[in-house]
Amino acid sequence: MPDGTSQWGLLVPSVFFGLQNNAPALDALQALARLGDVGDPRGPWFMADNLITYGHTRGFLTEPRFVAAVLASRPEPAERAIAWRTHTLCWAADSALAVVGDLVECGTYQGYSAEVLLRFTGGLPGRTLWLYDLFDPSGNAGEGHRLPAHAADLADRVRARFRPWDNVVVTQGKVPGVLAKIAPSQIAFLHIDMNNAEAERGALDALFDRVSLGGLIVFDDYGW
Repeated sequence: MPDGTSQWGLLVPSVFFGLQNNAPALDALQALARLGDVGDPRGPWFMADNLITYGHTRGFLTEPRFVAAVLASRPEPAERAIAWRTHTLCWAADSALAVVGDLVECGTYQGYSAEVLLRFTGGLPGRTLWLYDLFDPSGNAGEGHRLPAHAADLADRVRARFRPWDNVVVTQGKVPGVLAKIAPSQIAFLHIDMNNAEAERGALDALFDRVSLGGLIVFDDYGW
């Protein structure tokens, strides 16, 4: 397998969210990136998604199963930059398959992370992947920040993205209210990524008791 960092450009120093217009910070990141790995006593480095590490393993960047899942999901530059957290998500979902229950994601946006997860786990045979999002938060105060792809047709585009899989349920609605209408009774894996404390707390209140013993919950915004 070729080096993942050169094959699909996962290390994108310019993709540091919130720093795109900060020239000195970007110059410093570019200088760090130019140091490279060869002969560098600090060891392997990762620099993207507001994360800089030296001397920590990044073997997941060349893990064949992960590389294949990412490439098949047609990542945009910002999606390539979140490789570290995407792999964490895949690891957690894969680990959760050891317990009973379906997989749930609250905060799907364009469906990239969910598609990578689905491909990484081989399509989740025997399980259902439940996806929830408002998809178009315009005019709905407090629903999180508006992102470039948010539009009235985003839900339809996400449904089209997952049409090849018959075990994916895409639901448009406000969390946690929509969870009272449609949600699995047993959950092995729960991914919460809504950039809104009220909605995320509501998702936990609604679903926590449904998470199987040994199941995993991932908060995308933890530490932010």
